[in-house]
Amino acid sequence: MNLNVYQLNGRHIDIVSGFKPMMVIYSTTPVVNEPIIMTKPFLNMIQGLYLDPSFFPVTIVFVVLVLFSFWQKLARYVPHLTVVYLAFLLFTATSYRVTPAFPKEEKINIIEESMKLEVKTARPITVKDDNAVQNADENSLASSGLEVKQFVPPQEPQDNKPKAISVQRLVVCENINLKQRKPILIRDVFIDTTSKIYCFVGLRNPERSENITHVWKFNGEPYAKVHMNISVSDYFRCWSYITPREDAVGQWSIAVLDDESNVLKEADFTIVPINAP
Repeated sequence: MNLNVYQLNGRHIDIVSGFKPMMVIYSTTPVVNEPIIMTKPFLNMIQGLYLDPSFFPVTIVFVVLVLFSFWQKLARYVPHLTVVYLAFLLFTATSYRVTPAFPKEEKINIIEESMKLEVKTARPITVKDDNAVQNADENSLASSGLEVKQFVPPQEPQDNKPKAISVQRLVVCENINLKQRKPILIRDVFIDTTSKIYCFVGLRNPERSENITHVWKFNGEPYAKVHMNISVSDYFRCWSYITPREDAVGQWSIAVLDDESNVLKEADFTIVPINAP
């Protein structure tokens, strides 16, 4: 007697041959379809191919080229395009390394971790006197026969050479010719309606750049200060001006000082009312 086993509609069917009529035995045990188990490397390859940023653009280009080949009756080039596309898929799937987009962070209980920290006892800080430490060091060096010398910071060399800058000309005027850089209407008496009063200075500065100050005084009191930098020159011209107020009638003076407040040159002038005789 031969016993053959078949499947029909998800059930085992045992067919016994050798007898007539044929006897069919139905089994009540259903057949469970086993799922296809995909290995992890294969899943990683698929995921890597899907996550690759060039997968979709290359696929779209491939499809467009294939359709264009058929449209232009160039179907003989389709296999070549397919080989290139498959090579791209194989290379991308095998070389892409899948990493999780959002790695899982280890959850840490901050309260429990903080409770596990060891509490160290604070140690008192001993403050030592610097003089006592220095004396102890000197005594130890003296006992060892070494000579102790006090540290003296190096002093910067002082330039005691007198300044070479000098004022060649100082005048008070009503205006300046900017093109020729010359004073206009030089005088020592001005009326109180004068809009501006200028101080024109010509200096000789042969060695280095120097800073000077124009100091304006009214009745012996400081009125204005103008700071300037003078470049190296045989004749450096500069000027400053003031705008007198309504009550500016009186004695005025203008002095040129160097950066050490030494007076290089000074001039006096007077402002009188317009109706003065």
